[in-house]
Amino acid sequence: MKLYLSNVLYTLFLFFAPIKGIILVVALATLADTVFGIWSAKKRDEALNSKIFRHGLIPKLVSYIAAVMLVYTSDVFIVNSLTEALVSVEFIATKVIALVLISVEVTSMDESFIKVKGFSFIDKIKSVVLKLKNIKKEL
Repeated sequence: MKLYLSNVLYTLFLFFAPIKGIILVVALATLADTVFGIWSAKKRDEALNSKIFRHGLIPKLVSYIAAVMLVYTSDVFIVNSLTEALVSVEFIATKVIALVLISVEVTSMDESFIKVKGFSFIDKIKSVVLKLKNIKKEL
């Protein structure tokens, strides 16, 4: 039984190995959002406790990773074969869901940043990029 279980886990690990980077980036974005939330709460003198983490971070991480894995599974067996004729990107649905989840986390980080600093770091980055584009056009 122990050997069977280890074989099943090893097979699952190998099946999801191609998306380990995607899973890592989604998890890191979620952790970064949590750090921004803690920073925002401390700056605004809000109470923090371990219950918030148990009921917030862990379920969010598990659900995000499970969503990416579920979409990847459907990508492997269904979606990829349908979309490869239209788009030359493998596992596009997995990459799209990862981008959506990361954008949700970045937006949440920006909201925490606005609460503390009073301005949006996303808007600041956009303005810097636009200024750099204008400088490039002038050259």
